[in-house]
Amino acid sequence: MSACSSTAGETHEKGNPKRVNSSFLYFEVDAKINFWGADGKIVDKLLGLGTALIYAFGMNSNKTTPHILPNNPKDLQSIDLRSGATFLGQGALDLSSFPRLSQEIASDSNLKPSQVHWELSTWFEERLGGIPLQYMHLRLAVDLPLHCQACFQPYMESIDSDRDYILFDTEEEAEAWDMDEENQDAEDALVSSETFNLLENMEDELLLSLPLSARHAPGECKAEDLAKVTQKLKTGSEEIIIKKPNPFAILEKLKKQ
Repeated sequence: MSACSSTAGETHEKGNPKRVNSSFLYFEVDAKINFWGADGKIVDKLLGLGTALIYAFGMNSNKTTPHILPNNPKDLQSIDLRSGATFLGQGALDLSSFPRLSQEIASDSNLKPSQVHWELSTWFEERLGGIPLQYMHLRLAVDLPLHCQACFQPYMESIDSDRDYILFDTEEEAEAWDMDEENQDAEDALVSSETFNLLENMEDELLLSLPLSARHAPGECKAEDLAKVTQKLKTGSEEIIIKKPNPFAILEKLKKQ
């Protein structure tokens, strides 16, 4: 239900963002993965998918078999959320699949962004006197190189967005849900469709999760970089010359006319 970001102060192996242990699809058992060695990625996926299936079936009042979404940008651009089916998916996508997000990174640095790791599940819950409500859980994780606004140097920012949605058929229904004060701490409203663009929704959430002012963690900016910024700003302010028109020159020009 919330989106958060934190500065990546830890090492990230092979460009993969750190994933917290509470993730359903990326549930990790380090001892078992380390035991399997090279097959750790396979074990990771099997553990994650198995946990996700338990989660999806447990939350799904219809007890239908989830439709597995492929880790393919093209397929994720059109999903029929009004089919009555439930959906489940996970994967990692290159940043090139998110052109708007790509424009926000520090492309001139040696730091490389990770892939965007994603996990999704949808389910239905019964409600008294009405049709079942459709819910969607979406989690995203990515490491992005950004420019620190304090020292102007690149650094790595870890984005971890974790949100729940309730899906409606119309904009009016979604707006009514969001405007209701009783729902302020509940799931966010989202309009479903027969061609729902999940890839676009992913990018929207990642953009909203970016820090308002990108900065290193406190104390991580180098003193020499901060000094350079201070000197540059000071020099720039001294070079600003405000040219005001000479009132006598204007008067002389009017006399000639």
